[in-house]
Amino acid sequence: MRWLVEDKHALHGAAAARILSGIAVLGLLISNIRQRDVVFGPGAVWAEPVLEGGNGIGPDYWPPEIVARLGATVFLFYYLAVIVLALLWLIGWRTRIVGLLMLIGEVSIIERAPIVGDQGDNILRVGLFLLLFMQTAEYWSFDARRRAGRGETRRILPLWLGNAVHNAALAALAAQVIVIYFWAGMAKARGGLWQNGTALYYPMQLQEFRPFPLLSDLFTHVGLLVAVSTYVVIVVQLGFGFALLHPMARRIVIAVAILLHLAIAVLMALPWFSLSMLAFDAIFVSAGTYVAFEGWLRVRTRALLGRDDLSDATAGEHEHDHR
Repeated sequence: MRWLVEDKHALHGAAAARILSGIAVLGLLISNIRQRDVVFGPGAVWAEPVLEGGNGIGPDYWPPEIVARLGATVFLFYYLAVIVLALLWLIGWRTRIVGLLMLIGEVSIIERAPIVGDQGDNILRVGLFLLLFMQTAEYWSFDARRRAGRGETRRILPLWLGNAVHNAALAALAAQVIVIYFWAGMAKARGGLWQNGTALYYPMQLQEFRPFPLLSDLFTHVGLLVAVSTYVVIVVQLGFGFALLHPMARRIVIAVAILLHLAIAVLMALPWFSLSMLAFDAIFVSAGTYVAFEGWLRVRTRALLGRDDLSDATAGEHEHDHR
C-alpha cells in the first residue's frame, strides 16, 4: 500500500515510453502516407468484409467509424491532424488531452484495415491507453518546462489518489509486457523449428523480411549464430518476468530484449513493432540509468556545440533529476 500511494514510480521510464510510442505512431503514419487512401481511406473498400466482422476477425472498436465516410481530401487533413497529435505527444505538450485524441485517431485509422496490421498495433494501443493514466510528462516535455516556469502545483486529484492511479497503471502495463513475453516464449517453445534452433532462419529468407539482404545473409549463413539466437529469444521471453526480480538479471534481460528488438527492426523490416515493444520495455529501466545517460548526452552535446558550461536552468533540472 505504501508503494502504491506514497510516490509515483518510474517517471523517467514513463517519459521514455511517451517519447518512443510517439515516434512509433509517427513512423507508422508517415511511412504509409502515400498509400493512405487505398489502405485506410476511401479506397479501402477491399477491407469492408473484414470490418463487418462476418469472418470473425473484424474489430469491435468504434473509432474506425469516424473515418469510414470521409472523402479523400477530408481524410488527408484528418490523417495529418493525427500526425500532429503524435508529434505533440512526443514532445509532451498538453499530454493528457493530446494523448487521448491521438489514441482515438490512431485506432480510427489503423483499424480501417485490421488485416494488414501486426501485434505491434495491439501492444501500442494497449500501452497508450495505460499511459493516459500515468504521469508521462514529468521529464523531457514542454509540460514540465511550463510547470517549472510558472511554479504550477495545482492538482485535480488528491496526491495519494494521483499516485495510486499512476502506479496502478504502471503495474498494469508492466504485467501486460511480462505476459506478452511469457506467452510468446511458450508458443515458441512448443514449435519444432524453435526447438531445433532454425526458426529464425526461415522468415529471413522471405523477401518481405529482407530489407538488407547482405545483413540477412551474414546472419543466416552462420548456423551457430542462428541456433544460439533462436534459443536466446526463447529464454529471454520465458524468463523476462522472473529476471526482473534480481538487479543484475534485470539489467541483462532488458539489454538483451533491446538488442533483440533492434535486430528485428533492422533485419526483419518491423521497425514500428519493435519500437512499440521498446517503448514499454522502457518502464523497467531504472531512473539512475536514465539520469546517467542524460548526463552523458548533455556532455556530448556541449562538446559538439563547443559549449563548456550549462545554463542555470539546465543545471537546476539535472539536480532535480538526481533528487
